[in-house]
Amino acid sequence: MAMALRKFDEVTVQIQRLAYGGRGVGRVDGFVIFVPDTAPGDVARVRLLKVKRSYGEGQVVAIESPSPLRTTPPCPFFGPCGGCTWQHVPYEIQTQVKESIVRESLEHIGGLKDLPILPILPAPDPWGYRNKMEFTFHQDGSIGLHMRGAFDRIVDVDRCLIQSPLMNAILHEVREFVRERKLPGYDPHAHTGFLRHLVIREGRQTGEALVLLVTSPGEFPQAQELASDLIARHPEIKGVLRGINPSVADAVQLAQVEVLAGRPFIYERITGLTFKIHPDTFFQTNTAQAERLVEVVTTLSELQGRETVVDLYCGVGTFSLALARNASQVFGVEINPAAVEAAWENARLNEIENVEFLAGDARTGLVAIASKGGPPDVLVLDPPRSGAGRRVVRVIAMAGPRRVVYVSCNPTTLASDLKLLVPMGYAIRAVQPIDLFPQTYHVECVVALDRAR
Repeated sequence: MAMALRKFDEVTVQIQRLAYGGRGVGRVDGFVIFVPDTAPGDVARVRLLKVKRSYGEGQVVAIESPSPLRTTPPCPFFGPCGGCTWQHVPYEIQTQVKESIVRESLEHIGGLKDLPILPILPAPDPWGYRNKMEFTFHQDGSIGLHMRGAFDRIVDVDRCLIQSPLMNAILHEVREFVRERKLPGYDPHAHTGFLRHLVIREGRQTGEALVLLVTSPGEFPQAQELASDLIARHPEIKGVLRGINPSVADAVQLAQVEVLAGRPFIYERITGLTFKIHPDTFFQTNTAQAERLVEVVTTLSELQGRETVVDLYCGVGTFSLALARNASQVFGVEINPAAVEAAWENARLNEIENVEFLAGDARTGLVAIASKGGPPDVLVLDPPRSGAGRRVVRVIAMAGPRRVVYVSCNPTTLASDLKLLVPMGYAIRAVQPIDLFPQTYHVECVVALDRAR
């Protein structure tokens, strides 16, 4: 069947399931076709845009018979906007699919069957959950989110349903200020224009907000007026900043940060700990579920107060500081020097003394700790989306921690790493999926492994 299909052919496909990446999966005479914007049970007329040996990719021409699982997306920008992928699927179905994706990834990629996978922990509120948003200015001065599949185009959104009312109000104020004064946005093709990004951060437990305007270099005479207006209208805003990006890249890259009003950080609290959040601080974007994530990691670590813990990819110390409350000593390893400095600052802020943070990559940091103090009792790792990789997994096995707690935001790379780690002498004790990103296909997962021999 695959040889008979060609690019731009139209076929009728019944969607069987949703896959990691957000697309629906169907078959035509056994040939797999991936189709975005579909739901399990849809019968769709699909135009093929790519035909490979073992699969095809297409786009919906028409939904010939909609699935009973379909729901009407509440956001008027859903579809073109790249912020969400699954608003057309009820939330309870989203979480079921994510749990299945974790299981299928571990089985098919990792070769790991009959695993103790716990029921997924859904978000308490699948709307308004994000504590950080990045919006992009268009060269005409409008502001919005990148169009799905076209990062050089912007969907002009006046509100976003996965951020809070306060953040939407700030977005509105900035939009109107820029529009009234006809301030030019940046053109990533011509490399002209001025306004580039608007970043809004919010401390959900503290009620504090931080606003960052990213611009090209140059004079910004309206900056102080904008900062004053924002704080006057929204006293929750504790700082308004200007970040300068001199590069041509259309990304939030800051060569310099100027405080226009207030302070350059906000506070956030989770699990009784206080964290300082700067514009470029990595912090989980769903505060409520971040708290549950820390609780899961703490529970699966099973600390009794005597253990030595190593936290790889520790960031600003979110897991390190929580685990230190029930451990003898915690070592955090992080390659980003600014994050290490922030982790030390957060330790002092919370008066936690049994932690030590090291700047360096995961492999060299773990080798240094293990060679000095022996095998850690518990090793926690939260690598980037690309996973830890073969070399880090090999060093983990050589270090020989009694227990490993692996936090992942990508079930496919998680499966690949576990496929390497399990044969090195570790047995999977528990798998806990957590939904930190409602309305998207992303899923967090925590896996606890014990040394088997």
